[in-house]
Amino acid sequence: MKNLHLWIIGLLLMSLTTTNAQRLIPKQKAIELNTGLVLNNSKSENYFVSAGMTIQSGKGNYSFVGFEYNREIQNYKTVTIPIETYIAEAAYSLNLIADRRKNVLINFSLSAIAGFERINKGEELLFDGAMILSESNFVYGGVGKLSVEVYISDRIVLIPHVKTKALWNTSRELFRPSAGLGIRINL
Repeated sequence: MKNLHLWIIGLLLMSLTTTNAQRLIPKQKAIELNTGLVLNNSKSENYFVSAGMTIQSGKGNYSFVGFEYNREIQNYKTVTIPIETYIAEAAYSLNLIADRRKNVLINFSLSAIAGFERINKGEELLFDGAMILSESNFVYGGVGKLSVEVYISDRIVLIPHVKTKALWNTSRELFRPSAGLGIRINL
């Protein structure tokens, strides 16, 4: 817990040193980390974690490339069946609304995604002899994301967001909604 307090104090001090910096400069790069819950059912074990890099285009618009790990759990009798999805993403985000000083921005982004979905670690047979009909596959599709970007400082941005993935070449559901929280550190 003490280390967490030191990290928070360090981030605050780092943000105070950039009082003369500008925001949303074209070609400015940033690192972004996100985590959240998959909303297709009410299990808290269903989550995602992603990391990526953004490059500002100006006026609040930016491009984004990143990787996401998504884990879901399905119950079957007394066991759980893990479903893992590894996804690469390329996106462009458009600024919809922003306040005058660019402290709060609402952005909408569209992404192209591709990856691999692995069901039950690749094992098709369950403990009681039942066969899993859903198969592990390469998947592809798109993502629509609505985010609120709150600038804590010129370098640190908090990003609550909701998004929906549409994944093809899967034997599971087509649409997969999720909600999460991210942090972006401008370089």
